[in-house]
Amino acid sequence: MSLQVADQSIVRSQSDGDRLANADCSLDNINKLETELLKLPQIDCPLHHSFAPHVYLREITMPEGAFIIGREHTTEHFNIILTGRASVLMDGVVHEIQAPCIIKSNAGVRKILYIHETMRWATVHPTDETNIEILEETLTVKTPAFRDHEMRKQLEDFQKKLIESKEKQ
Repeated sequence: MSLQVADQSIVRSQSDGDRLANADCSLDNINKLETELLKLPQIDCPLHHSFAPHVYLREITMPEGAFIIGREHTTEHFNIILTGRASVLMDGVVHEIQAPCIIKSNAGVRKILYIHETMRWATVHPTDETNIEILEETLTVKTPAFRDHEMRKQLEDFQKKLIESKEKQ
């Protein structure tokens, strides 16, 4: 199991015997779920980026009621849950996580979250890089579906700007 808890703030965790019955929680199936969910309207989850010598901290705020699929990470790193409560599917096991909590994640893990109480979740990565685009490309895996979604969003934003500039003329 890739979940290691540095404190006792995980409220409930299912044992290996309680793994999700009849559920294939492979990365391939999570990617398929992501493909379908990206067809739906997306919510805004504000990000805040902080840097210290050799450390990058990425903080996301996820609203109550949100269903979130995190990206696969390429490195082992810490997750710090600052506020909130969520049910989190990791490695086929659902954990109820409540702040404050520190979790170590291994590389290659994707998490699916249902946010019960607005949550602030930070990831901590050792790096000297400060360019956010480079960090996203090196620390996470963007699936083809997510890349397509990003491209569609960029095209929509460009189209909106064109329309706004025509309206101003």
